[in-house]
Order: sequence, then structure tokens, then C-alpha cells
Amino acid sequence: MSLKNIKLIVADLDGTLLHDDKSLDRNIKSVLIEKNVPLTFVSGRNVHIIQDYIKELNITLPYITNNGANMFLGDTCIYECPIDSSELKTCLNILVANKVAFLAYTNQTIYSVGSQDGLDEFKKRLIGKCKIVEDANIADIVRESIFKVVMIHPNMEKIKNQLNSVCDKTLCMQSEGIIYTLTNSDTTKGKTLKKLLEYLDIDANSVLAFGDNYNDISMFEVADGVAVENAQESLKEVAKYLTKSNEDDGVSYFIQKNL
Repeated sequence: MSLKNIKLIVADLDGTLLHDDKSLDRNIKSVLIEKNVPLTFVSGRNVHIIQDYIKELNITLPYITNNGANMFLGDTCIYECPIDSSELKTCLNILVANKVAFLAYTNQTIYSVGSQDGLDEFKKRLIGKCKIVEDANIADIVRESIFKVVMIHPNMEKIKNQLNSVCDKTLCMQSEGIIYTLTNSDTTKGKTLKKLLEYLDIDANSVLAFGDNYNDISMFEVADGVAVENAQESLKEVAKYLTKSNEDDGVSYFIQKNL
């Protein structure tokens, strides 16, 4: 296997470059220095809870957040694709009618409606990093530019189908595990990765992508994909390569062995 012409590595965070305790791959920093190859993030995470990792790896390239809804260079948003406000209102009313708790994300504020243990954990990560509005009003939310809505519910697959049946410009999809996200239908990790490569003037054939979950499939359709051992089977099926798990530092292991 020869991957000596790789000019850029893009990586998902949770379940891929991060261990289950949310610490970074132990060897990634030293391996990137040794191989002299840049890395940036393509993550479902919000801009506020990606910053510690940006600083830890001293990333100066643009990075992608909210499953592709935003791209930042430093603190500046250089691309954004919010959810259509009229469809957002329809979707949020459906969620409320079905008693689905959710978080709605702008770049400055998180709006919280209802309560669910998994979502409450997300909010804990954001305390002190951005404004959190509890028990938010739908009318207030739809006046904002919302880039992502995150939902967890036992019947979410059925509700996902209901949301997608009434929307043309908005897409509900399974992101990872029991977590579902609502974004603009023009927003995926893969579509925004294409914009990143255009911005950097890098050919997709020179890019290697690492991931573990459903929301990484579109990224693997743009660049050669490496699935970690703990990845969803559907992602492994479209991956070109496989590596060790996130707990076994699969990203740095693959780079060390093959680049």
C-alpha cells in the first residue's frame, strides 16, 4: 500500500480521533510532525466544543463543524448553510408534538427544548463556552440562523421519516448511535469537504479521510476513507481502508504505518 502523495488528512472527532473519554489519539501530534502532513477536522461538533482540540493540535487550516453546516478559519466563519426558517418551524412543531427533546444550534447560542439524558450531557460540555437558553420558545428559535438541531428519542426513526416527508430543503438523518440531526439538505460533511478542498486548491485524490459513523459516509464519497475498527458496518462497506479502533489510536497508527 502506497499513500506517499497524501497532502491533507481530514478526521472526524468523536469515535475516531478521540478516545471514548474524549481525549485525543495519544500519538497523533508526534506522528503528524514526523510525517509532515497537515490535518484538520470534519466534525459534527459545534464550534465551541471543538476549540480545545484545535489548540491542542495547533490547527491553522479551515475546519468543518455541525456536520458540514459551517466552516471556520480560526474564529471566523467562512462558510455557512442554515436551515430554511419556514421548514425549521414545521420540523420543530413536529418534534414538540411528538415530545422529542432537542437542541437547536446557532454559532453563538444553543436553544434547548425538553430534557433527555444524552442531550443534557451535550449541554454540560457547552457550559461557559456559549449562551444556553433553556425551555426555548419556537418563535424565538426560528428567528435565528439555525445550523443544526440534535435529537434523541426512542421512536426517532419513525419521526425522521415524518420530518423528511414534509421537507424539501431540510434533512433529518441518523448521525451516530441514537443521535439524529436536522440540517439544511445541502449540508453534509462530504459537500462541505469539497468546498474546503476548493478553498485549499487540493485534489481529492491527495486527501485521506478518517471516520466511524453514518455522517462520515458522504466524506468517504469525496476522499479515500479509512474506517476505524469501531466504525458502523455501513461505513466500513464504503471505506477503502480499515485501521485499529479509536481506543487503540487507530488514526495515528494508520498514518505511521502507511504515509
